[in-house]
Amino acid sequence: MPRMARYLLVTFILGGFLESAAQASIIAASSCSQSNVTTAIATANVGDTVMVPAGSCSWSGLSLNKAVTLQGAGVGLTNIILTGNNTVTKSAAGVIRIKGFSFSIASGGNANKGFTIQGSWKSAQPIVFQNNAFTTNGSALFLVAVPGGLIVANNSFIGLWDDSFLQIKDPQDTQGSWHTANSMGTNDPSGTLNHYIETNTFVGGTNQGIDCDDACRVVYRYNTLTNSSFNSHGEDTSSNGMRHFEVYNNSFGNTQDSTQLANENQAVWIRGATGVIYNNVFVALAGNFWGTKPEIRMNIRGAEDVRPQGACAQVSYPAPHQLGQDNNGTSDFTDPIYLWGNTGTITISAGWNWGNPCGFTFSNFFQWGRDGVNPTASGGSPKPGYAAFTYPHPLVLGSGTAPGPPTNLQAIVN
Repeated sequence: MPRMARYLLVTFILGGFLESAAQASIIAASSCSQSNVTTAIATANVGDTVMVPAGSCSWSGLSLNKAVTLQGAGVGLTNIILTGNNTVTKSAAGVIRIKGFSFSIASGGNANKGFTIQGSWKSAQPIVFQNNAFTTNGSALFLVAVPGGLIVANNSFIGLWDDSFLQIKDPQDTQGSWHTANSMGTNDPSGTLNHYIETNTFVGGTNQGIDCDDACRVVYRYNTLTNSSFNSHGEDTSSNGMRHFEVYNNSFGNTQDSTQLANENQAVWIRGATGVIYNNVFVALAGNFWGTKPEIRMNIRGAEDVRPQGACAQVSYPAPHQLGQDNNGTSDFTDPIYLWGNTGTITISAGWNWGNPCGFTFSNFFQWGRDGVNPTASGGSPKPGYAAFTYPHPLVLGSGTAPGPPTNLQAIVN
């Protein structure tokens, strides 16, 4: 096997996050094969960059838990087929970054996952996927089993109608997201408590491109979508449902043609919790499949399966974690969903999901002005006290005022 080269890098700090350790180096993997990449990762120190050369390889079970940058040769050059689950675990020692790859995964349906993201929510640094291309074909892609701390920026995603790019789900909420005060906007001053999905392009994933599910805290912003959607779960078919959401400055487009991808049931589907939806652009969902659909859908599940409160006689407002519910660190409270500044064709549908066998009156559980503010979505005022977190995220290198690469590199060959 060729000798592995190590190159000295200078240390710099970006936005308060340690990006590399002193004497950080570049480690060159011999090829893009899983075995050679694993060897290079084992050789690397915290803060190093593992360079993966161009080529076409298959990964099945690669594990990364060290605070390094995994750097491909570029989209279309380092091509990785994901044939099994690969695990990336957050590190307390620093940021893990994966960039410059084309990843593809096929078959197996939504039970098949290419990456699992895991680790400590509060005690570890974020994982960053940036400047990659992802292609799914009859498969899911990411299972994110931690409430926050994943940054997905400047990537492209292409998939089929029911492909799930990002499933964010910790069913038991083992790290207490629902019992911790919200971290919306600048309530996340370090930028580490939420997931940040920003400046990506999504084509397909029409039914559930992203599924913000149990314990999920997500900021979904500046993305461009074509026949794709923002999906979520509440405490209905899920154990806890999403914690909170920020959906803003996105462009939701639809080809409105006769393809299956145009069969879009909604652009944004909210099924519980609180959040904000603002400054998005919506194209009318009036394609050739199933007629005209609402651009924004809001639902509460009734008690058809005696969940979440029990039998019909036990159900009362507010249902646990329903639309417009927040938590202050001690108990749940009503904190309405705010909508403002959205443009394009916007219809909001609010009602029961999967029927109403108990015969409840929906307005007893959801009222504009109490559980949601501004039913027209376009006008109105921003949520009082809310301010968005810095964009782009400080950890997204190559954006904003991030420093350029050092010019005084010294090669040290081991």
